[in-house]
Amino acid sequence: MMFVYQFKEELEDFEEIEVEENVPLFELLDSDKILLFVDMHEGKVWIWEGKNTNTRMKFIAAQTALHIRDKHDISFTITSVDDKDETTAFKLLVGLV
Repeated sequence: MMFVYQFKEELEDFEEIEVEENVPLFELLDSDKILLFVDMHEGKVWIWEGKNTNTRMKFIAAQTALHIRDKHDISFTITSVDDKDETTAFKLLVGLV
């Protein structure tokens, strides 16, 4: 199971977004957004940071990601991924590979 959140700069917090079953996760990636993926199966939280997001957004997103992680499972690891510099594991998660 996967939960997806989008960082809302005006709220300084993440908001859960609904993902339709037939929509590949990579289609959610947008260079103006910060997205958080909670992979319940692997026990991982991924913060994907679009290249057009600013340092302040990234800092606040990293702090608030802890609260999202704790809501699901405090033992989950958090990994940050930059736009256009995604790891192979992240690419597999969102269907880019």
